[in-house]
Amino acid sequence: MDCDGSPLSVDQDRLPGIQIARAVAALAIAYLHSWHVTMPFPAGSAFPIPILKDHGALGVDLFFAISGFVICIMATSRNFNPVSFAIRRIFRLYPLWIITSLAFLLLTRFIGRAPDQTIGYFFYSLTLLPTSSLPFYDLGWTLQHEIAFYLLAMIVAPKFGPLGIAVALVSGMAADKLIPLPWYLHNYVVFYASFLAGIAAFLLRDHVVRLGVILPMGMSIAILVASEFALGRESRALLFPGLFFGLIAFINMRPRSLLGTLGKTLGDASYSIYLVHALVFYTVYILLKEPLPPIWTQEFIRFGSIIAICFLSIVSWHFFESPMIALGAGLSNYFGFSGGGSILSRKSLKPVSRLESDS
Repeated sequence: MDCDGSPLSVDQDRLPGIQIARAVAALAIAYLHSWHVTMPFPAGSAFPIPILKDHGALGVDLFFAISGFVICIMATSRNFNPVSFAIRRIFRLYPLWIITSLAFLLLTRFIGRAPDQTIGYFFYSLTLLPTSSLPFYDLGWTLQHEIAFYLLAMIVAPKFGPLGIAVALVSGMAADKLIPLPWYLHNYVVFYASFLAGIAAFLLRDHVVRLGVILPMGMSIAILVASEFALGRESRALLFPGLFFGLIAFINMRPRSLLGTLGKTLGDASYSIYLVHALVFYTVYILLKEPLPPIWTQEFIRFGSIIAICFLSIVSWHFFESPMIALGAGLSNYFGFSGGGSILSRKSLKPVSRLESDS
């Protein structure tokens, strides 16, 4: 139920917290990798934010949880069509992935390549098919997980819905504990709990909306902190409840401030932030040559790079991502596969649903 007692809407305008969650996840990951721009300076002379330096990787799990939630919205749409869904997902993920991979290929002329980063491996990595190690442009490993989850949802959701997807994920996790799975299955199962947290948030959303923001966010932080102290930083045992309550807190947000508007704007651009940030950091690293700027400028360079990433990503959202998404929707409709899971009203004239923009 919504805060006024009406059924909880899944329209993107009624769930701005999801966009803010995307922004938080993308910026956390970007900050985690920002050490590239401080690397040319003397070791130990930078002043990173400890919580982001140590825990920024949780942004990936938050992205996966958001995907679990949003895919359930699409799968429960009355006009959901797996073929249309696939076409739209392809145009959502691959164009920017290919463009940024090509940009990274050019940058390797300056930063060098690992022995396994061959041209053949580059083209294989563009497919986002499984790889035993990181793809050519290493950020693509998360997209491999997204693609695998989309395929699972396409197969299971039409007949069994979100609950069926949840059962499939739990079954995979149980199988991984009982029998040794091949590497290409085990690598995916490791992150099933993150997707499952998003599905659980969707299934229970009407029952937890009255919890507000502060209580579930506090519970999320408490669980994650307790997990680190009791089980170690690498443990994922309590990640599911931590992500579940954290996502509930974001879902319940109804920001009306300028900060909330900025968060929603960056949420729209979160996929670009994710794929563009490393390219900017590598470029700044290449440009930082002797004589280096004063040591005290490191944090200015770090945050200046992040601001540049946000600007470029917003431009990318408006002038590249949105047209590609609209093209995918148009092709889907042209070939008679309308109903790819858009959560906008049929009366809406907007060509792009922001909640359809998965990380």
